Amino acid sequence: MAYFQKVPAKNKQGYKWKCTEDAPLHPVTGKRRQVTRRADSKKEAQQKVMAAIEEIKKKDRGEINTDLENITVKELFEKWFELIMKRKLKETTFKEYYNAANYRIIPVLGSIRVKDLNTIMLQKYINDLIDEGLSPRYIEYISTIFYGALETARKWKVIQTNPLIDVEKPRPRRIEYITWTLDEMNRFLHLTKLSNLRLFTIVSTATKTGLRRGEILSLKWSDVDFENKTICVERSLVYDKNGFRFTTPKTSSSNRVIKIGDSLIRDFKRWKTNQNEIKMVLRKSYEDHDLIFSTQTGKPIFPRSLTHDFNKAIKVAGVPKIRFHDLRHTHATICLEAGMSLKEVQDRLGHSSIKTTGDVYAHVTDAMKEKTVDLFEKYISK
Repeated sequence: MAYFQKVPAKNKQGYKWKCTEDAPLHPVTGKRRQVTRRADSKKEAQQKVMAAIEEIKKKDRGEINTDLENITVKELFEKWFELIMKRKLKETTFKEYYNAANYRIIPVLGSIRVKDLNTIMLQKYINDLIDEGLSPRYIEYISTIFYGALETARKWKVIQTNPLIDVEKPRPRRIEYITWTLDEMNRFLHLTKLSNLRLFTIVSTATKTGLRRGEILSLKWSDVDFENKTICVERSLVYDKNGFRFTTPKTSSSNRVIKIGDSLIRDFKRWKTNQNEIKMVLRKSYEDHDLIFSTQTGKPIFPRSLTHDFNKAIKVAGVPKIRFHDLRHTHATICLEAGMSLKEVQDRLGHSSIKTTGDVYAHVTDAMKEKTVDLFEKYISK
């Protein structure tokens, strides 16, 4: 909206009116920009302002911003993280991107001007990562981050094309996830149930729902509908230098309601009885946050403490060593072996795309192969 002000008569140009109006925000910094022009009349002053704003828009669309012409790789990442990625990524993912850039990219290429980067220079950079012995998948991860920053530089008119497009990168091998069989899962649960009921219930939840660790540790009793046998997933536990806090799940599709079976319902009820007994013993010293899984005093569980307890229990149970996150893969694999569709597994895991689910679980287990053959034979034998 234009703002007009009458100019004192005694000015050198003899102008009588001043017009001020907001121009579009700066495309890189996001800062406010105002345009002011003077003229003999309100109308003329406003026309001058509008003409100046059009010139600014034209420059923003087609010219290299002089503030960015000599921007370095380090400065590009600083602006990219602050203006774009901080609002686009989940907090934990943002930190992973930030650490990878500051550890792997900026120390090597940070002082180079973005417009001086070329395909040969970046090919040598990728080759050096290969010679260092980094895994193809990690090199692809670093390249993806770098590509995203350079794409933003292209949009900001710093460069005309992204020099990483034509760089040859190692093809990552498909990850073979280690999962438990149904017998191994049951063995672990049976033995852990006798020694550590809280850990038993946590692992039972992971293997029977496919929830992520942060999602499990943030579950509240109010999230469980015992009558309709569902769990509402709407938060995740994060722990960093600022302490514990709850945040939204990894993606929008991670906000979900999943069905659970009678066995997990029984496990929850057994654990709730045990937890209530703990509350009675500790009374006032217990901090009740309605968390299903907490420390002895009701506080959130430190994620690494859970991992430590999980690894100890694996040794005792004598089952193959897997990561806690592999319980999620175990759940998905068992679901597919049981005949659940890929779409149903996608919904349970909270993947934003069925392609993600398909890529991760493209392998077909022996049990699934046998079941497919049996179904085919039964059909053609009718």
